[in-house]
Amino acid sequence: MSRNRPNILLMISHDLGCHIGPYGWATDQSPNLNRFAQQSLQFDRHFVTSPGCSQSRSSLVTGRYPHANGQFGLAHLGWSLHRDENLLPAVLRQADYHTALFGIWHLQDWTLAGFESVSDDVSTRDASPEGFAEVASVRAAQWLRQRKPGDRPFYLHVGFWETHRPFCANEQQVHAASQISLAAEQVPPYLPDTPPARSELAGLHQSVRLVDQGVGRILEALATSQLDDETIVLFTADHGLPFPRAKGTLYDPGIQVALVIRPPGGRPHRRIGALTSNADIMPTLLDQARIPLPEVMQGVSFTRQLADKPVTSADRDAVFAEKTYHEHYDPMRCVRNERFKYIRNFAHRPKLVMPSDIYNSPTRQSMTDDESIWSPRADEELYDLTVDPAETDNCLADPNLNEVRDQLRRRLDQWMQDTDDPLLKGPILRPSSAAN
Repeated sequence: MSRNRPNILLMISHDLGCHIGPYGWATDQSPNLNRFAQQSLQFDRHFVTSPGCSQSRSSLVTGRYPHANGQFGLAHLGWSLHRDENLLPAVLRQADYHTALFGIWHLQDWTLAGFESVSDDVSTRDASPEGFAEVASVRAAQWLRQRKPGDRPFYLHVGFWETHRPFCANEQQVHAASQISLAAEQVPPYLPDTPPARSELAGLHQSVRLVDQGVGRILEALATSQLDDETIVLFTADHGLPFPRAKGTLYDPGIQVALVIRPPGGRPHRRIGALTSNADIMPTLLDQARIPLPEVMQGVSFTRQLADKPVTSADRDAVFAEKTYHEHYDPMRCVRNERFKYIRNFAHRPKLVMPSDIYNSPTRQSMTDDESIWSPRADEELYDLTVDPAETDNCLADPNLNEVRDQLRRRLDQWMQDTDDPLLKGPILRPSSAAN
């Protein structure tokens, strides 16, 4: 490896959650990811800090929670990181990494300063250019083929627009989706098993195929360039699927995502059940690159798990997540440990507040139970994930769980105080630069 520091290749997909073959979904549509996982470490309980695009990605590249780094909402609606944040590409560039970006970034344009090479298809907006995964992966592959063993180490960040809505961008893709036949077990349990939902899931699976083809194209270029043994490769997503009870919520389908990491040279497939957060990725990568961590880092390096070392008290026993804005003000915070999740809602809202593309979707329109959408949301929610993995039975009032409830209340309060969450002081207003 150049200067004993690994190259870093990070691929991130929009709105994907865990919906790929290694996690038991869309298996036929993700052959490249299936093969990649067989040489990698698969994290089975990896969570993002927020179910919103820019907010989640802000934690990935700062190692800090959105309410701490300033990214309370979407970048293309005017929200921005604090100008003094330490961003992963900038820190790596200062350490003599060649940093490059292809595809979606989804943060304010000023944050691109940490990249030495930036593709002209980068955008903070959710436009849906036709064949985006193909364009981004072709350009990333071309860039990789120009690299040579012994060059400066690199950090390559590739952002796929897929699987954001709309799932099918052209007639050929619509036809391909229509050929996908979904079995009942391929409908996630939190969604209605209706013809509209199945049709949309078929379109989603076609988007998964496009992502998978992009991943395969990039990995082939990495191998052709003989850089496999010098590169740590990560594949992940920014939050859950763009369906009801997923994206935009703090339920597991909204914040649990795929994380598959192949160390340099590969490793026999191993599944890791430890709790991890996407705020932990930056400190882990800086550890791998032997770069000191900024003192303000809030994530926890999981380098020990990469090395297959026993879990210690320094590892996570809980993850935290938040939502403040997406299209609307919807403030909530949560803590999740091995068995329980506690959510606190800071404003009176209906049970489900969805982005407009999800609310107007055929799947949502096929949901006939208005109670599950429009009934008032509880101020506090507590779920026993062992007996209620779908998070439908709020057991906050269960006297047998009083101690659990009180412990998690305190844990969330302490986290908000320790990270100086402004929500403790009252409602968080849109900045003057944010869209209405």
